[in-house]
Amino acid sequence: MKKLFTLLLTVSLYFSAFSQGHYTGSSFNPGDYFAPHPGLIIPVWYGFANMDYHNAAGNKSDQLINPAPGNPTSLKIAQNVKTHSFILMAIYGGKGKILGANWGMMAIPMLNSPTANIALDYYSSQTGSGTYVFTNKSIGFGDMYVQPVWLSWAKGKFSYAVNYGFWAPTGRYKPHDLDNGGHGYWSHNIRVAGRVEPADKVTVSLATTVELNSWQHDTDFKEGSHLTVDLGGTYLLSKRGDQVGIFSHYTSQISDDKGTNGGFVSDRIAGVGGFVSYWITPMKVGLMGRITQNFGAKNRFAGTAVQAGVNILIPSH
Repeated sequence: MKKLFTLLLTVSLYFSAFSQGHYTGSSFNPGDYFAPHPGLIIPVWYGFANMDYHNAAGNKSDQLINPAPGNPTSLKIAQNVKTHSFILMAIYGGKGKILGANWGMMAIPMLNSPTANIALDYYSSQTGSGTYVFTNKSIGFGDMYVQPVWLSWAKGKFSYAVNYGFWAPTGRYKPHDLDNGGHGYWSHNIRVAGRVEPADKVTVSLATTVELNSWQHDTDFKEGSHLTVDLGGTYLLSKRGDQVGIFSHYTSQISDDKGTNGGFVSDRIAGVGGFVSYWITPMKVGLMGRITQNFGAKNRFAGTAVQAGVNILIPSH
């Protein structure tokens, strides 16, 4: 069971769909914190997100309270932001062991419309009172995620993993610009994860991710760090590797923003969702769909995100 589960690396992402910082909880399926079997995996995905702004009280609001120096006390904003993303990934499972662990690497370039997070950045950077409407419909390259450290160890029914990845500011960024496709800063993700198989065909995983952000290009602003806890489980439907699963996450800001620009308000968000995967050609071509619903958001955009895509697996013999 574990071999079938591990071979299907079902990374399904909607990074930056509604969060501050780069990493969004529930971006990975429960088994995707653990290194894949040797070979190359090429997932191709489309994602759609429908988000509304939630204020410090956790309610949907058209008022963005922004106490940053030089900015207005509040802004009237367009509450709803819809985003589209196209994601092409390159995932490699290496042969042999590193420190006794299975290992891999991944790279994820993004092609997307400006996300709700970028909308929030745009709103919070305004320096005049009035109404601001985010109506950009352009599509361009976003920031790129690279995970050069992806190690996992297995012992009996237990597995453990350590991941390090970074977000490079490859997306277009210009201060206060509506056409931005990226955030204009580097982010570093440090993750530890564990997994157990409590019953036949069933696995449960828990992962903790800390995201550390650099200073934003050409502005006096540094996004605070965030801590995300992801919890999920899967059930194997067949010997060919088809499966269903559920996942959840909780994200909270754990350090203050720095500088003289930006929102300067702490944020948090939680979410639940599920996925289903099906192999068209066992262990070669597979389909997947997933949906995530967020709740408990404060000082963030939150809502529903849907993804669908194809996974192409080229095993290493």
